[in-house]
Amino acid sequence: MLEKLKIKIHKKILSDDESRQIISLLKEENTHTILSKLSGDIIEKYLNIAISSENFFLVSCKFENKIIGYCLFVKTPDKLTATFNSIKFKILMNLIMQFRLFTLLNVFLSLTRLDLFLLGDEEKKNSEKSFNLNLLAVDKIYQSKGIGSYFLSESIKNINKNYFKFNQIICEAPPTEALKFYKKNNFFLIGKKIRFFKNLEVYYKNLI
Repeated sequence: MLEKLKIKIHKKILSDDESRQIISLLKEENTHTILSKLSGDIIEKYLNIAISSENFFLVSCKFENKIIGYCLFVKTPDKLTATFNSIKFKILMNLIMQFRLFTLLNVFLSLTRLDLFLLGDEEKKNSEKSFNLNLLAVDKIYQSKGIGSYFLSESIKNINKNYFKFNQIICEAPPTEALKFYKKNNFFLIGKKIRFFKNLEVYYKNLI
């Protein structure tokens, strides 16, 4: 099955069908994220701004012409805030209109970097300077088949070879979902980020 997968780095505006499929995956599989709490049109704007930025890499994984996985990388976490200044007011208003109080608190924690409070000094430095795997999801139907590991590995190789050189990568995920997957892919747990209601685990991988 792996040989039939088509992995694509998007550097042009997403088609309506691509947007619909990626947003559906994001809302179904990345429920812990701030982004998943936003409306579909805001998420679409977010993704297309990311694609047009040299600091982001949106990658999709297709099987039989259907997007079954996607991931979003950013060169360093500080680029997340800087890149989306143009829609930050829309994001905040969207959350307010939906009465997403705890999501707004998580936005505050992230913007002020207070979410890094539980990390040691060395771990904070790694978190702030490493290439960041911001989002990753594979459709439930296709999980536990080796697709996620293959997709992640090929995405990292492709970006490192053709777009941007990096030696370390960092990511965060809910504890119950992530541990087995990231350990399998040679990531190490280095600490936790503060979130309401469940802290996120932070994983680090050295590619050298």
